[in-house]
Amino acid sequence: MNLKHLLTAALLGLSLSAATPALAQRDSLRPEVGKPLQEAQKLIQAKQFKQALPAIDQAEAVGKLTDYEAFVIAQMRGAAYSGAGNAVKAAAAFEQVLDAKRLPKDEALNISEAIVGTYFRAKDYPRAVQWIERYRADGGTKPQVLGLLPQAFYLAGDFGKAAQASAVAVTASEKAGAKPDETLIKIMAASYQKAKDADGYTRALEKLVRHYPTPEYWSDVIIRTAGRPGFSRNLDLDMYRLMRATGNLDEPKEYMEAVQLSIQAGLPGEAMEILDEGFRKKILGAGDAADTERQNRLKALVEKRYAEDRKTIAETDADAAKAATGDPLVKTGLAYVTYGDAAKGLPMMEQGLQKGQLKYPEQAKLHLGYAHYLAGDKAAAIKQLRTVKGDDGAADFARLWMLLAAR
Repeated sequence: MNLKHLLTAALLGLSLSAATPALAQRDSLRPEVGKPLQEAQKLIQAKQFKQALPAIDQAEAVGKLTDYEAFVIAQMRGAAYSGAGNAVKAAAAFEQVLDAKRLPKDEALNISEAIVGTYFRAKDYPRAVQWIERYRADGGTKPQVLGLLPQAFYLAGDFGKAAQASAVAVTASEKAGAKPDETLIKIMAASYQKAKDADGYTRALEKLVRHYPTPEYWSDVIIRTAGRPGFSRNLDLDMYRLMRATGNLDEPKEYMEAVQLSIQAGLPGEAMEILDEGFRKKILGAGDAADTERQNRLKALVEKRYAEDRKTIAETDADAAKAATGDPLVKTGLAYVTYGDAAKGLPMMEQGLQKGQLKYPEQAKLHLGYAHYLAGDKAAAIKQLRTVKGDDGAADFARLWMLLAAR
């Protein structure tokens, strides 16, 4: 039974069961009130719901109702409107029933649940929010009820509260060792976006790729991260590395730019690997004649740089060790790792970090974490990436690599 049918059944069932015992309560009904209500009860039991409403109105018209009489009338009216298909008026009647505070807790919570569903389906989202919060305050714990709160806030246009409510729910699921609902995280992301909270939106996207790592979600979070104010253009190659690792490097222009940036970084081994992948996937070398010519020229250049670097890289080791800063060691070490020699490259990079005097120290830490990832040691990669700080984008990319390494 879907949510709509469940709540409709709850309203109908509860109203009929609540009306009968109410007449037998210790409290009494005056005859002029009780007689029309007994007639209404018979009509409700016969499923003649609309016909029961005039009798209920007659009982109310007696006036000077006791609290108990008002309570029973509200029950009967809720039953009649529910059976007649007027859920909103039924909910209003059951609100009066709950306000009387005469029902057992479990029964009251079931009615509250039904009221929530009624207002939600009626698109009265502010009222739905009010009743979800009341349901929670009264001790209600059903996830299908409480889980409507972020969505209700969002649909009511209160994006700040929608973001807060969804973030709390997502965090609670994670702390409980559960996988948060994908729709809930998407509401969180959309709420932050509507609230123009770029940092919150990025955090929500990171939650999506943590729990639902589709290429589409990865592409969104990588591009959003790279587009943040203050992001260093030195990290453009790192953006392409993440795109490639998540299956999002799929355009000839992206492959060409990634290859060129690798060459500029002094990493022909990485450039060759990216280029070979592009040709193997027929993303490169399969376009029109002019594009293919440019791609083949780049291929020839990369092959030349690759051959030269393989012959001379060992000669640079001593120079890198003698350099005043650790940058040459980090760069040469990463080159070794891209050639598949992590045993030599990783210690060089670590020596470079220890030497210090780095031009971009946080980016160097990021690259060491990336090198550990390339070497297949994801635990070491995560440990290293946790050390990356700063606000130039390196720490943001480090978080993404940690998410990727933790899969």
